[in-house]
Amino acid sequence: MIPGRGGLAAVLGWAILVLAGCSTAVSGAPVAAPVAPPNATESITQSLVNLGESSTVRYQGTLSSASDDDVTFDVTAAQTGEIAGSFTLDGKAATVLVVNKTTYLKAGADFWATLSGVANSQGKGAAVADRWVKVPTSLIGVEFGDVFTPDVLGQNLAKGADKAGTKPIAEGERAKVGEVPTVKVTTGGGSVYVTEAAPHGVVKVEMDKVGRSDTTSVKKLVATVADGSAEIAKFYQDVSAQAAELTAPIDVLTTVTEGTHNFDGCGAASCSIIVQFTNPGKVAVRVSVRGTWQGDNAPLGVCDATAGPVGPGAAGSAKCTLATPQWVSFFQRANSVPGNHPYSVEWSTVVLADAPDLAQLTARAAAKPADASAAKSDGSHFVYSIGYSDAEHQRRIWKYGVVAGKFWRDHADQQVMTCLRSTGSGCAVTLVTATGDAASAQGLVHQLVEAYKAEHKECPKGQWVGCKR
Repeated sequence: MIPGRGGLAAVLGWAILVLAGCSTAVSGAPVAAPVAPPNATESITQSLVNLGESSTVRYQGTLSSASDDDVTFDVTAAQTGEIAGSFTLDGKAATVLVVNKTTYLKAGADFWATLSGVANSQGKGAAVADRWVKVPTSLIGVEFGDVFTPDVLGQNLAKGADKAGTKPIAEGERAKVGEVPTVKVTTGGGSVYVTEAAPHGVVKVEMDKVGRSDTTSVKKLVATVADGSAEIAKFYQDVSAQAAELTAPIDVLTTVTEGTHNFDGCGAASCSIIVQFTNPGKVAVRVSVRGTWQGDNAPLGVCDATAGPVGPGAAGSAKCTLATPQWVSFFQRANSVPGNHPYSVEWSTVVLADAPDLAQLTARAAAKPADASAAKSDGSHFVYSIGYSDAEHQRRIWKYGVVAGKFWRDHADQQVMTCLRSTGSGCAVTLVTATGDAASAQGLVHQLVEAYKAEHKECPKGQWVGCKR
């Protein structure tokens, strides 16, 4: 019986040796591996993603138009395509408004009188002065949407972002934009000046050329950049109010053939001029006549009249009546003071374009922030958050964002690595909600950022949109 016991002991001993040999236990405590900070390429790519997500951006600067005219500008562009502001073209000022991807300008007579390409341009300056005019962008050599829409500009600058290099962005070229310390980063699309401090918000851009067509691609663009997302509701309301003036914009590329004219019914209270014209086009048009009157070499006022629609090849007329206090005084003087009292009117015809459909803009002006508590997964715009754990293992938000389109997660996921490198902590994307309205999505992001600031007394670490520092 003893040998049996010895055999059993040997087997057990072998089993113990085998189990000991398979052990994966390692002595000591786990230590987290250090995470390298973002390099310049990663940082500038994230900065341009943030720029592209901005609800509105204000740009001030200079450029050279496609026709080599010098342009200065001060415009605010929305992610949804609306643009409002002012610019000068070779020193002549104009107000610009872009609605439904159509450009409208309001400018003085000097702006229009020298702008080549306007139909029957002789004498048109006074006729369209200080009135909203629908213009093809090739006429002024600038397609504002192709240049200034935030995501378009961000994408153009992000081309060749790898040129920024693999060193930390803090080691880049220092420069000041106004009083703001910045780092200048060069990409394949141009030069970008970002704040020294994270999240490295864009404050200035320089581009040799930007645009999609030869007739509207601008050159030598230099612009300061300011995020206006915190005031997105006011922007839509202001643009909506301004766009309400576009009831009868002028179409400067279409014209009618002017005919005879004659005065009519000139008396103590008023005087009229009747203008004849013919529509040589293939579609019906509405025609506006404006007359600028003088009497005894002094201004008497302006008359306006509208006629139509006038069918293709058809004749039409418009009666433009002046009934101003100046005319009344002139008529009384002419009938009481001996001598000649000449009066005249300089008139011109213009064709009117259709008023734009403002339903979508009006809805944006009245939009309320989307409801984060009633989360949805379907829509045209997606509000997301990227979160991480802080040193106390508390979950924090790195940034909130909004993006259009069903591939929103791909857009958000590409930022996770930069979040990891910036925070040294694992980061994750969460869908807050989806909505079918861009303004509601943008309003919610603003609301979420403000709530975070109220709770933590600071912006989310990766937040540029809607977060002034």
